[in-house]
Amino acid sequence: MPTFFKTIEVTSKKQFELIDVTSQVAEAVATSGQKNGLAVIYNPHTTASIRLTHNEPMLMQDIMKMLYRTVPLEESYGHDLFETRTEVEVNERSNGHSHVKSFLLGSSETVPIQDGKLSLGKRQSIFFVECDGGRKRDFMVIIYGEQ
Repeated sequence: MPTFFKTIEVTSKKQFELIDVTSQVAEAVATSGQKNGLAVIYNPHTTASIRLTHNEPMLMQDIMKMLYRTVPLEESYGHDLFETRTEVEVNERSNGHSHVKSFLLGSSETVPIQDGKLSLGKRQSIFFVECDGGRKRDFMVIIYGEQ
């Protein structure tokens, strides 16, 4: 089974942001030449996620509000106690909340490919979810399938 691999860069502008990357993933599928198979969209960062949802602005606000209620900024996170942690990097951010949000959301999605196209639902889009922005990031698309 042939495999295709592509790394895609994104730049977030806000601390929390849902960035629609559906077109970039669809382009990777088209470039791969795979007709049927699976696209795995994987995020290698511990403060970001990959999710599928409807690209609708009010829903994006609902998701953000739910995550901030579930994982509030003002909570005390052990990860942010730099004085007691080991292996703290210079200029490290206080981002315990971002790690927890990312943990709850997950790091990857798998989408079927049929006839050379992503088999997404009518209202589904693929999102890179930034929980600790703004910054430059990347994610990977791994395509397994048949040509």
